[in-house]
Amino acid sequence: MSKVVSLPGGEEPEGLNWFATGALFTEVAQFILQHVRDEHARAEVFGEIQSGCIFVGDLPEPELAVVLTALRDELPSFVDSVIYPPRAALAMDHPEIFIARAKSLAVLAGRSLALRETPGAARPGSGVRVEEVSARVAAGAPLRGRVMYEASGGVNFHCAAEDRAEKLARAGSDGSTGVCVGTLRLEVGVTTHQLLYVGGYSPRSVWNAAPLPVPDAAPGAVFLLPEHTLVPGVPVQVAGGEQWKAEHDERTGWLSVAAPRDRSGDLVRIADGTVVEVVDGRLVSVRLHLPSGRRARRAGTFP
Repeated sequence: MSKVVSLPGGEEPEGLNWFATGALFTEVAQFILQHVRDEHARAEVFGEIQSGCIFVGDLPEPELAVVLTALRDELPSFVDSVIYPPRAALAMDHPEIFIARAKSLAVLAGRSLALRETPGAARPGSGVRVEEVSARVAAGAPLRGRVMYEASGGVNFHCAAEDRAEKLARAGSDGSTGVCVGTLRLEVGVTTHQLLYVGGYSPRSVWNAAPLPVPDAAPGAVFLLPEHTLVPGVPVQVAGGEQWKAEHDERTGWLSVAAPRDRSGDLVRIADGTVVEVVDGRLVSVRLHLPSGRRARRAGTFP
């Protein structure tokens, strides 16, 4: 029997609802509960967990903002390290389907925050650090898989079955965490610092139409180096990420999310359908190939 986590949906009368079966719901419910500090609110959430329906929108402030921000920024790492840890995922058939389902709650939380009168920035106690992040380019082969885009604005990368072990090796022994640019999440190995792929949330409502040719990018690897040591489950927000602008070309299917800059840099294809740009040791843009639904179903990998 499905259970539900209901998020506040702004003007949407039915809110934003995420459905899951018992085991996954229990893991997510415990994640939510650990971010609720107010004793009365914790008791309310505990009772809702027993009933199988958590109404996040009923939480008082600042608990509501803290929980929504944690769901958006910290849940993806929790999914990768606790709910579906790497070794367990390797033993599953089509684990990317279950992982994407669990992480879709983070997408809904990002959408819920975006619909609020004051968008959800990282708040004290949310576990998000805002830092300058440098980048280093090296030789390497792109991770094979598919970039997937959902109508809700969710961006996911489904790793090809033959590259799952390679993804784990690139992440290193402590798994991966998020280096976030606005609502995009760049998945980075905690010990290796290698950028694996890009996911997160990018609604069409923030895109500007612009001509974007297929990027002439060389295959390679990019390593992201924040000011402090990466910690499992603690995402890093790139300083100035809120100034990055999103542009999309309907004809080519490319989306560019880029920082203001006065010159171009090195374009590196780090995964199928995923290109990043580095200028003077700084990451300045992320480009994703988001083909139309028909092409996405037909294609196995993207440029």
